[in-house]
Amino acid sequence: MAQSTALVGGTVIDGTGRPGNANAVVVVTGDRLACVGTAAQCPVPSGATRVDVTGRFVTPGLVDAHVHFSQTGWIDGRPDGLSAPALYPYPETARALRANPARWYRSYLCSGITAVFDVGGHPWTTALPAKAERDSMAPHVRAAGPLITHASQAALRVDDEIYTFLPMATSADVQASVAKLKAMGASAVKVWYLAPSAEQQEELDARLLEVGAAARAAGLDLIVHATELRGAKIALRAGAAMLVHSVEDEPAYDEFLSLLQTTRAIYAPTLVVGRNATHAFASIILGERYPIDDPGRCVDSNTVAKTTAVAPLRALIPDFSRASARMLRALDRIEVRGAMMADNLRRVHATGATIVVATDAGNPLTFHGPSIFAEMEAMQAAGLSATDIVVMATRNGAQAMGRLKDLGTLEAGKLADLLVLGEDPRADVRAFRALTYVMRGGRLYRQAALAQRK
Repeated sequence: MAQSTALVGGTVIDGTGRPGNANAVVVVTGDRLACVGTAAQCPVPSGATRVDVTGRFVTPGLVDAHVHFSQTGWIDGRPDGLSAPALYPYPETARALRANPARWYRSYLCSGITAVFDVGGHPWTTALPAKAERDSMAPHVRAAGPLITHASQAALRVDDEIYTFLPMATSADVQASVAKLKAMGASAVKVWYLAPSAEQQEELDARLLEVGAAARAAGLDLIVHATELRGAKIALRAGAAMLVHSVEDEPAYDEFLSLLQTTRAIYAPTLVVGRNATHAFASIILGERYPIDDPGRCVDSNTVAKTTAVAPLRALIPDFSRASARMLRALDRIEVRGAMMADNLRRVHATGATIVVATDAGNPLTFHGPSIFAEMEAMQAAGLSATDIVVMATRNGAQAMGRLKDLGTLEAGKLADLLVLGEDPRADVRAFRALTYVMRGGRLYRQAALAQRK
């Protein structure tokens, strides 16, 4: 008979947006939620392990709807940005990532994230969903595999096993790239659609529409990276199920918002990743380590050590005056873009569209796991309510994962993935920093026991 655990006395915030249930009981049997309700509705089974969470708050596990397992959270995972082959030989970095995804697994659980969507990476990432599903020390994973793009980067290709991009230069390329993703087990097609030149717009827009048609024919969701309003509208016309990143170049007015409502696409803003990358560059120019925002000590020591070793990278940028000026311009752009992203997030939210919490984890200083705290807090600073953000980070994230039947809300029959917090996240999403317990698949962990650093 499966073992039962009962969390007793806490306030349950179930992820649906409904008011919380104070002095509640959550009964877990095996890996499933057996009962969520009042003490009268959910009597504690005989022999169950009883955990008193009086005065605390119980929520579903968080979902990060935009991560990259084949990136590290530092410069070594993005040689297309700053190449340092002597210090960080990319083939070695890439193979080490494939050999040890468990360090990212632990970072996620340690931060309260029990499910993640890898929306672009090396081919091996498409095997992670099946492996992670069986591992109670891993988040649930969905994976899109290599990205289809018109703007591939040679620095991110090593061989036939380590590559990030597939082509879309011709109609034949589109069909072959989608077929390749289907064959390797990807569950979605991600297009990295950078703003084409005026001369290329018509041709590349047509290719994006072809990718959407091929994805539908293959039974795969279309995801599109489109940070410009024009490209985002083309993506929606191509049938995008999710737009990753924020529209950041101009206000998102009626036509875009209407398309978003009509298509019911998910909006996955990333408010913080650009700022983090700029701070990483600044830390190298200044020769100073940028402070790590990791309240639960969830980032592994090896990654932390790399962010400290900025001096060797600084030596790769000989013209410091030019680099410093570039850094200052980048900081100015981040402020302008940030204001536009926040404004557009408010516009999208006002339409009732589905929004998820997404970090783009793996990019420089956007660490696997704890980066979700800053992202949620940025959404709150943009004007969204804490209660709505909780739903975006749980229920809506499960919808993006295609796992709403199993994940995202605290309801009987669903998988027992939940968090216990010391503060109320309905008042302020900073409460997720006060994480005390994490449950994944019915196994309960103290947050401190998941930390990767002392």
